[in-house]
Amino acid sequence: MTIPIIFCLFAPFPLWLIETLIPYPHLVEELFKFFLVKFTPSKNSWIFPLLLGITFSLSETVLYLVNFFALGNFSDLPLRLVTTTLLHVSLFYLQYYTRKTSASYLTLILAILIHYFYNSLFA
Repeated sequence: MTIPIIFCLFAPFPLWLIETLIPYPHLVEELFKFFLVKFTPSKNSWIFPLLLGITFSLSETVLYLVNFFALGNFSDLPLRLVTTTLLHVSLFYLQYYTRKTSASYLTLILAILIHYFYNSLFA
């Protein structure tokens, strides 16, 4: 159970490099989440997707600190941390609880769309 959490802690760093080649972060990140939860052994626990979302959000926010330092404006950092955490936790829950059903591919598409609209509004 700890290996997927460790993956989420470090995943934004290689994903960021992939996103420089494939400039669709909503697609890259949600595909990562999809495959992570799809092939994670079943743990019927509500805490697991919560931990995955929080660790992914925290490490992604570390990447965005570079932008905050460059701009010298940290006023949006708390809002970004809260909204990205809510986004990633929610989308991990969505994909986690449908991973063993025929709806898993539909929820992947839904997660990609939600993430796309989030990025369009807040990024």
